[in-house]
Amino acid sequence: MTSRLFTGRCLSALLALGLSGIAAAAPVRTAEVEAELHAQHTALRVGDNLVGLRLRPEPGWHVYWRNPGDSGIPTKLEWTLPDGVQAGEIQWPYPHPESLGELTNYGYAEETLHPVTIRIDEGVDAATMTLQSEASWLACKDICVPGSAALELTLPLTGDALQPNPDWAHLFDKALRELPRPAPGWPARFAVDAQDVSVEIEGPAREAAPRSIAFFPYANDLVNHAAPQRIAASPGRVRLSQTTSPYFVDAPARVDGVLVIENDDGTMAYEISAEPGSVAVVPGGAPLPAVDAAPRSAGSDAGAPPPALVLVLLFALLGGLILNLMPCVFPVLSLKAISLMKSGADDHGERRRQTWAYTAGVIASCVLVAAAMIGLRGAGEAVGWGFQLQSPVFVALMAYVLFALGLSLSGAAQFGVGLMNLGGGLAQKPGLSGAFFTGVLAVVVASPCTAPFMGTALGYAMTQPAWVALLVFATLGLGLALPFLLLGWFPALARWLPRPGAWMETFKQFMAFPLYLSVVWLLWVLVRQTDAQALARVLMGLVAIAFALWLWPSRGVVASSLKLASLAGALALAAVPAQKGTPAAVAQGAEIWSSERVAELRADGRTVFVDFTADWCLSCKVNERVALKSDRVQRAFAEHDVAFLVGDWTRADPLITEELSRFGRNGVPLYLVYPDGGDPVVLPQLLTPEIVIAAIR
Repeated sequence: MTSRLFTGRCLSALLALGLSGIAAAAPVRTAEVEAELHAQHTALRVGDNLVGLRLRPEPGWHVYWRNPGDSGIPTKLEWTLPDGVQAGEIQWPYPHPESLGELTNYGYAEETLHPVTIRIDEGVDAATMTLQSEASWLACKDICVPGSAALELTLPLTGDALQPNPDWAHLFDKALRELPRPAPGWPARFAVDAQDVSVEIEGPAREAAPRSIAFFPYANDLVNHAAPQRIAASPGRVRLSQTTSPYFVDAPARVDGVLVIENDDGTMAYEISAEPGSVAVVPGGAPLPAVDAAPRSAGSDAGAPPPALVLVLLFALLGGLILNLMPCVFPVLSLKAISLMKSGADDHGERRRQTWAYTAGVIASCVLVAAAMIGLRGAGEAVGWGFQLQSPVFVALMAYVLFALGLSLSGAAQFGVGLMNLGGGLAQKPGLSGAFFTGVLAVVVASPCTAPFMGTALGYAMTQPAWVALLVFATLGLGLALPFLLLGWFPALARWLPRPGAWMETFKQFMAFPLYLSVVWLLWVLVRQTDAQALARVLMGLVAIAFALWLWPSRGVVASSLKLASLAGALALAAVPAQKGTPAAVAQGAEIWSSERVAELRADGRTVFVDFTADWCLSCKVNERVALKSDRVQRAFAEHDVAFLVGDWTRADPLITEELSRFGRNGVPLYLVYPDGGDPVVLPQLLTPEIVIAAIR
């Protein structure tokens, strides 16, 4: 098959995929989640009807419960309904713990139906009825990706007896079984001391001790979700104790949540409402295990303890080692290995010095990558590369680069030959400098292949102190350099290297498809940041890239001119993506920040509170939930006539960047208070209600 024919088939497949997604009403699929609306019955009737939002995360991903735990955002539905039709709140099946590092979240890693009651008033007269809803969720694995879908369900309106929908009856039955039911008259009390929240429930386990028990509170700032629940059960009584949340402020009037009990008959969930009382703290060491989860995807580490550093370093070492099998890395390793064997076969000292130089080049490059990631984390409190993706132009250019790399791996173009020639020149260069820069080159050409192997190490490293992140990446580099290091010290190992052959070309072409999927994800990110017009322009840019690569082998003035024009056109299309006119959702009752508006309010003598935030900033969201949106702070804002302004930095904004720099910051969160229009006071990055209230007073 020729390169041009292969390119044409790739583009046709991508176009068909896009058109089929547009035509299909349901389900809506993203790279992480499949979403769809279903009804319990084949028709609707006047009165109450049950409709469900079905979410099916891809293996390894999860979405969130009403209390997401240490991080995350619960799933939401915003309805657009005909007159005389109302939608109730989402009903939540009991959740399962999902752990990553030192964080524990509550959510669903398997297909789950979220029931919603749809009420149709008397007098509504229609043959059919269309229910529309905008569903939004956050899906997380080792990264978190927000998702949304416009969903629609059209059903007849009938006065006859309703028939169950046979296609989805099993899913509704499962969801209704897993919905918490009212506790059957079980008295419950709670107590809070300096370290623990303890809950005691009378009634469960009257006849036999359950196999496992867990309590999931509705309040997000009550307990440390990652701390183990200490459970003591006896006939007729259950006590649970758990460490208080680091964001805990005041004891609530009552503690509401879901008690999940597993016994020989299955798993049941009960809604618990505990009043203040006297409860003895359960000491360390629980006689019962906490409820783990329903069956979930293979490889899920939900409920597992945080990974030990030694184990993470082992995975990083193995990940770097596996990278040597990538077709983009293997040629560089082979070139330098052959050069070393030829030039230094008789000088063992020189050969070993070159292997150390090569290893130093690899590790230094990996540590540089780690330093850049640490800098991004410090700048934006973001994990991974979400901070970079706030720029639509960056997203568009990354889509171009990955698409071009994919076409190259597919055989449509061979523009990577220059890098290989560079590798050959470095490999032939004598001395330690040639070995060092070949190590640098190995990391550069390996970078498109690193994401699948670095996910776990990166997710762990970016939640740890800087020295841990640097150590993890240095170990990854050691794994990448290890084969060459061993070859330098043990030349006899060279005969064990896999020989180049036809298998490498097949494997190289196969590796193009993850790149194409990455392009699809980047385009989704782009349309979330901008609009459909920007997406259309970047898609045209991808066509221009494909056309330029199709012409790549051609020579002559006309072909060269067309190639340059196509590449220039693609860059021009990416350079000016349309920005949405309205920034991301601002907190209710807040104004959009501008320096002019701050000046006006200060001139009036008003107290001004400015919140510089971003949707991808975890600490920003914690501060909003714990402090800024708390009832105490909202009352204090109203009592003191505080003007609340939000500077949203989810997408790049040079004015906000300049304001952050003015206060010595290069990232969010940043909280400013101008008391009575006076000079600004900078608040800490972690807020409590007391800090905010004291500042505005």
